[in-house]
Amino acid sequence: MPGLSGPGPVMAAARNYLYALNGELAGTGVYAGTLTIGAMITGSETAENAEASRKAESDIRDAGMEIPVVHPDELAEHYWDMYTKRDRVEQAHPAAFPAHVGARA
Repeated sequence: MPGLSGPGPVMAAARNYLYALNGELAGTGVYAGTLTIGAMITGSETAENAEASRKAESDIRDAGMEIPVVHPDELAEHYWDMYTKRDRVEQAHPAAFPAHVGARA
């Protein structure tokens, strides 16, 4: 059915394009890379809404589900490192989710 594939195919296409673009730009002085953020960003409206919702709903707390939260300064450090070193096309932050994320008690 149309419209039911979700964001996965679009994300895969964007990633593929980014790798191709990075290769085409190699040696030109222009860098193309991406930082995939698998967390809420401190101070963002989304993070604040999620925290308020989490505090209000005890079933979420009881299930032990937590989404990592990262500070914008951490992300800036990763972006700067990627830009200055230019040694990778992509990086994920956090590198891996803790084992308890999404786990049911």
